[in-house]
Amino acid sequence: MKKQLLTLMALGIICLAGCNTKNRSDEIKNYTFQEKSTILNNKMKTKVGEWVEEGTVCYGLVVLVDTHGKILKGAPVKSKVVTFSADSIKMKALETVNMSEIPGCKKMGLSKGETWWETEGDLFKTKEEAETFLKGKGWLQH
Repeated sequence: MKKQLLTLMALGIICLAGCNTKNRSDEIKNYTFQEKSTILNNKMKTKVGEWVEEGTVCYGLVVLVDTHGKILKGAPVKSKVVTFSADSIKMKALETVNMSEIPGCKKMGLSKGETWWETEGDLFKTKEEAETFLKGKGWLQH
């Protein structure tokens, strides 16, 4: 019985010492949120243009890259601008784009609803603009 009483008293002391709400209240009252930049840097603005804003529907690129980092082919994907960081744009796919299967490649495209951070600035107002860009590089998927 004495052991149980001592254990109960020890738990009570630990609980009282750990439940000091004054420090917690001060911490919450003095909390400040540091918001990250939601403005693109000048380099990225120059790449994408002034027309890109949060909520803009446009076309990004899905590219198939080999094990050496060489781009084999690509396709446009209808997407939406979600948010910005200083040097990239978070995009969300509005359609599914599948690339043909290549041995050793784990991912074969992009599914509707997937997001990615666009760091190259390859965004286009229309599907035709995206296809023209891919064709000029020799990457347009057939």
